[in-house]
Amino acid sequence: MIFKEKIGVQSVRLAIGVLAGTVLLSGVAQAQEDKSVQKIEITGSNIKRADKEGTSPIQTITAKEIKESGATTVLDLLKQVPSMGTGGYNDTPDQNSFSRGVATASLRGLSSTSTLILLNGRRMAPSAYANPNNGQSALYDLNSIPLSALERVEIFKDGASAVYGSDAIAGVINFITKRDYKGGEVSVSAGANDDREFGRQNVNGTIGFGDFASQGYNVLVSLDVTKKQATSERNGSNDIQAEQYAAMNYRLNPYSSFASNQGFFYKEKSPNTKSFNVTGPTVINQTNCDASRKITGSAANGITPTSVLFGRTFCNYDLDQFNDVQGKSDDINFMAVGNLKINENLSAFSEVAFTDSKRVYRSAARTIDGRSPTTNFVVGGLGDPFQAILPVGHPDNPNPDARSAVVYRFENLKTGTDLENQNARLLAGLRGSLGSWDWESALLWNRSKRIETQYGFLYLPTLRKLITENRSLASLAADPTITKDLTNNGTSQIAQWDGKASTEFGSLPGGAIGFAVGAELRQEKLSISPDAANARGDILGLATTAIEAKRNVSSAFFEVRTPFMKNFEMDFAGRVDKYPNLKANFVPKVGAKWTATDSLAFRGSYSEGFRAPALSQVAPGGAQYFMSNVVDPVRCPSGTTPVAGADQTDCAKSMSGVGGANPDLKPETSKSLALGLIFSPTKDFDMTVDAYKLRQEGVVALADATFLLSHPANFPADYITRDTNPLNQLKDANGNPIPGTGPLLAVKTPWTNQGSTEVSGIDVDMKLRTNLGEYGKLTTGLQTTYLISYRRAEQPGQVERNAVGTAGDLNDFATSVGPIPRLRATLSGRWEKGPHSVNGAIRFVDSITQYRRYNNDVTYANGGVCHWGSGQTAGTPQLGGIPKYLDYYPDCTVPSWTTVDLGYTYTGFKDLTLGINISNILDTKAPYYPTTTAASIAQGYNSTLHNNTGRYFRVSAKYTFR
Repeated sequence: MIFKEKIGVQSVRLAIGVLAGTVLLSGVAQAQEDKSVQKIEITGSNIKRADKEGTSPIQTITAKEIKESGATTVLDLLKQVPSMGTGGYNDTPDQNSFSRGVATASLRGLSSTSTLILLNGRRMAPSAYANPNNGQSALYDLNSIPLSALERVEIFKDGASAVYGSDAIAGVINFITKRDYKGGEVSVSAGANDDREFGRQNVNGTIGFGDFASQGYNVLVSLDVTKKQATSERNGSNDIQAEQYAAMNYRLNPYSSFASNQGFFYKEKSPNTKSFNVTGPTVINQTNCDASRKITGSAANGITPTSVLFGRTFCNYDLDQFNDVQGKSDDINFMAVGNLKINENLSAFSEVAFTDSKRVYRSAARTIDGRSPTTNFVVGGLGDPFQAILPVGHPDNPNPDARSAVVYRFENLKTGTDLENQNARLLAGLRGSLGSWDWESALLWNRSKRIETQYGFLYLPTLRKLITENRSLASLAADPTITKDLTNNGTSQIAQWDGKASTEFGSLPGGAIGFAVGAELRQEKLSISPDAANARGDILGLATTAIEAKRNVSSAFFEVRTPFMKNFEMDFAGRVDKYPNLKANFVPKVGAKWTATDSLAFRGSYSEGFRAPALSQVAPGGAQYFMSNVVDPVRCPSGTTPVAGADQTDCAKSMSGVGGANPDLKPETSKSLALGLIFSPTKDFDMTVDAYKLRQEGVVALADATFLLSHPANFPADYITRDTNPLNQLKDANGNPIPGTGPLLAVKTPWTNQGSTEVSGIDVDMKLRTNLGEYGKLTTGLQTTYLISYRRAEQPGQVERNAVGTAGDLNDFATSVGPIPRLRATLSGRWEKGPHSVNGAIRFVDSITQYRRYNNDVTYANGGVCHWGSGQTAGTPQLGGIPKYLDYYPDCTVPSWTTVDLGYTYTGFKDLTLGINISNILDTKAPYYPTTTAASIAQGYNSTLHNNTGRYFRVSAKYTFR
C-alpha cells in the first residue's frame, strides 16, 4: 500500500520514510546531526538514515502547503487528501449524537478506528465516547491539534501495526509541530462564503526562543483561537441542490411537522388493545395556533392522499428553524515544546498542550407520541416504557367513550446541547547517545474529557402524571419539573512509558546494518457516566452510556535495515503487543527497494496488522441506541405489506437496541501488500505509482439486528424483546394469540467479530518543477487515488461484492458500506515570482450510483433497480421510493463533483505576509445525495464527500517578529 513519494532535490528530503517497527517516533520526525552525515528519523521507522527513501511511502504536507490550502482546521486539510475515504466524522451539526464535536480521519475508507493519529510521533488519547456505530469505537479527535503550530503532516498509507501497534491497520497520520523555532509570529484570518455565511475567524501566535545548537535550549509556545458562527439550514442552503432537496425530501418547505403544542388524538379501536385508528374522521386535532402556522395537507407538501393529514388543517411546527449546517463553536489550542541540552550526549525534551473545544447544538422541542410505546433506559438495561394514552374522562381526551393516544410537542421548553471537549497532554523525556547507540525514553500522560449538558428532555415522574393524575397537557407544559438539565461526563486517558535504542553495525555492500529495538508500557482508562436522572430511568426515551474500565498494554519491537547492495535494501520489523485476556499478538513486516537506475526504483512491502477491541467493546456497560426502518420478519415478512393483525409500522419499525460488551472479542487482523515504482527522469520531474491491497478479517461490529431478527434460534431468547400483551399478538386460524408475535420493542446486539473488508487500488503522484526565468517558477502536481475494489462481508461466509463507485450498503443491502467513489484527484499548481505567489487546485470526486443489485447471495434481475425509484419491485423489498427522484436523476447516480480553488500570497512588505484564498471559486453546488428520512442527512448532501459552503473567501495576515 504505497503512496506519494517525492524524488529528487528537496522534494525527496521532505517525503519518504521507512516502514518498520517501533512503538513511537522519537519526539517529532526531526533531523539530528551525526558526526559524519546528517541523518534523520521520520514516521514509519526508528532507524536513522542519510536519505528518506525507503520501502514504503509517506505523503508529506509542509507548513507552506498547509497555508496555501486555505484550510482553517486540520479536518479541512485532510479532506483535501485523495486517499481519505468515507467513514470519518466531519464535526457538523448533523453528526451522530454518540460522537458530536469530534472530527476524525479514515484512510482508505476503513473507518476512523483503523487510522492511528499521532502527535509528534506518539499516541493521543481517544475521545471520551462509546459510539455503537460500526468502525467508530475509537475516535481520535483532530480538533485537539492546532493547525498553526504544525511544521508538517506525514501521512503513512501502509499498514503500520508492526511499527505502532493497534489501530494502524489502514495507516498512520503523524502531526509534527515546529521545533527549534526562533522568533515570533502572529496571524489572523477570517472567512465566509459569498452569502456571508459560515463565518470563521482565527487568531494564532507562535513564539520561540533559544538556540539549541549554540545555547543548549529552545522553547516554543503556540496559542490558537478559532471561532465559528452558526449558520442555519435555511441561510446555508444556497450552495446545495436546495430545490431538488425540497422537491424530493420535502425539506425547506412550508410544511415541517404536524407535532406541535396543538395535540393530535387517535381513538383506540377496542378497549385495552393499544391499537389506534390512525386515519379517518376519528382522528381529532386542535388548531388553536396563530394563523401563520396553519397549513392544509396536500401533495405539494409531500403529504400523500392516504395520510391522515391530507386535506386536513393543522398547526405546523417549523423544524428547520432549529437546524444548523454550521454550529456555533469556540476552540482554544495551547502548546509548548521545550528542548534542553544537558551535555553533548544527553538532552531532555517536553511537551505541554491543552485544548478546549466548545460546541452549541440547537434542537427542536421534545414530543410524546402515544401511538406506540416509548422505550426508556436505565444503565445496563431497559426501564418501564411510557405510552401517552389518555384515559376516558381525561380533560384533553376528545373521545368520551374510548381512550386516545396523543401526539403533543412541549414547545415552551428550553432545548439544545452544550458540549465541551477538553484535551490535556504532558510529555517529558530524555534522548542521547552511548557509544554507537542512540536512545530515547519518555513518559506521556494524555487525557480527553467530555462535558455535555442537554436541555429539554422530559422527566418521567412528572410526565406520568398525565395519566396517573389526569393532569392536562397545558399544566404539564407549565410545570417547571417537566424537564431536567442533564449533564453527562466522560474521561479517556492514557499513561505511557516508552523507550527505544538504535545503532548501526557490520558492513554489507550497500552500507552498515541498521538495528532498532524498544518497548512500551501503556495504561488506558475510559470512564463515561450519564446524568443520575437518566441512569435511573427517569428521562423519556434517552439512551444511556455507562462505562468504567482500564487495562494495561505492554509492547516490544525490533527493526532491521539491511542494505544488501548499493541499489538493493530490505527492511524487517516485528512487534509484540500484549492486551489483557488476549494472547500476545505478533505482527511482522518486510519491505524491499531496488534502485534499477538513477531515475527508476521499485519498492514493495508485506505487512500484517491488528486492531485490539476498544475498551468500550470489552468492558462492562456499553451504549444504548435507537434504530429506525427496521423490518419485523414476523409481522411483515415481505418487507412491504404487514400480515393480518399487524400494522404498517411493523415494516419500518423504530425500536431500541443495546450494544452489549463482549469480553471474548478477538483482535481484528489484516494483511497488506504494496508494490510501487519511483520514476524521476529529470531533476524537475518526479512520479510515483503505487498499487496496494489490504484485507481486514474479524471486523468488530455490533451484531446485525436484521440478521438477529431473521435467525432468532441462533441467539439467546432475551436478545429479542416483544410486546407480550395477548391483545397485540398475531392470531392463529382459531383466533388465539400466537406467543412471540407481539410488536418489537428492543434487541440486544453485542459486539462480535464478524466478516471482512478488502480494498485495493492505485495511487499516482506526480510533481513537475518549471523554471520560467524572469517570469518566476511554476510547480505543478497531480495526486490521485483510484480504487479497484472495495469488498465487504458482514458475516463470515457471505458473498463479497465490489462496492466501488456505489453506495455500498445499497449495492449489496446485506452490508454497512458507505459511498465509495472510484476516483479522487487533485491537480495543483503554484507560481512564484519575487513577493508574489499564486496557487490553485482542481479537485475531483467521482460519481456514486444508487442501484440495488444484491442482497448477499441474491442477485436482482436486469442489473438491479434504482433504490430511490418510486414504487416497489417484486423481489426487491424496502426500496427507498423517493417521488420524483428518477425525474431528476434518471441514471440513478449522484454526479461527480469538481471544484476549483485559488489563492494569492504577497510578501513584499517587511515582516508582513498577506493572503487570500478562494475555495470553490466557480461556486459549484454540492450534489444532492438522496435519503428517505430528512433527519439522517439534514443538509441535503453528503458531508463526507462534498461540502455545502459554495464559494468561500478567506483573508489572512501574518506578522513575523525577528
